[in-house]
Amino acid sequence: MLLRLVPAFRRAMDLSLVLDQEGIAHQLRAVGDDRWALVIESDDDAVRAEAAVGAFERENPPPALAPREEVAPSAGVLPGLLFGLALLALQIWTGPESENRWFARGSAEAGSILRGEWWRTVTALTLHADAGHAVGNALLGGLLLALLARRIGVGLAAWAVLLSGALGTAAAAELMRRHFASVGASTAVFGALATLAALQAVDPHSRRRAWIPLGAGVALLGFLGSSTRADLAGHLCGFGAGLGLGLAIARLPQLRNQAVQAALALGAALVPVLAWLLALGHLTK
Repeated sequence: MLLRLVPAFRRAMDLSLVLDQEGIAHQLRAVGDDRWALVIESDDDAVRAEAAVGAFERENPPPALAPREEVAPSAGVLPGLLFGLALLALQIWTGPESENRWFARGSAEAGSILRGEWWRTVTALTLHADAGHAVGNALLGGLLLALLARRIGVGLAAWAVLLSGALGTAAAAELMRRHFASVGASTAVFGALATLAALQAVDPHSRRRAWIPLGAGVALLGFLGSSTRADLAGHLCGFGAGLGLGLAIARLPQLRNQAVQAALALGAALVPVLAWLLALGHLTK
């Protein structure tokens, strides 16, 4: 006999414990993506089970889930497109990896970073060894930025991608110390994936789908890890940084002010400009 259909697993477990305490045989079954069925094995226990569960529900009403704000289908498309186009434009400007000043001044060389050249953790994200890597990161990074912007706003999304990439690069440099020099936005891409996974994991509306970006991250790591030039340390550190940032952002109140979001996005966009001015010596004596 079906006693209850419960939308949350934790709530379903609470009701199951109530029946266990009453010694009522029952089963807890998953029904679809977001519901759980509490089934009584014997109809003779139905009255007692209903009384026990009803008393628990009156004393412990379930918390109401705040309705999710509807997001326009086009939300996030523009920042994602600008991100991708910016990476492609920089690839055309700097060219492929070679002995030129862009890679000499901007790559994430561990020794230089540990000596205080923090800007390399940002400039390295804008450089790519070849056009293929640039196109891949432009497409995937733009898509992930668009998804994050739909969820938390363009400003917070831009900072999440930037910080996860920079922090991941800095952490990899600290861990590896020697023979570590990397370029590419892949570290930020892994960070964006992890941020999205963390946000979904703590959101009661979507936590059961948090495995999708996590699975995508594992698959992407396996795919990129097959390359002899893969920056595995940077990818893993970027993913870890993204998880931490996602959990931190999830604790913040929702930022609905579009002007503040736009200001945050502009600030994030200016950080690579500042980093390159430092890298090229324009802001130093």
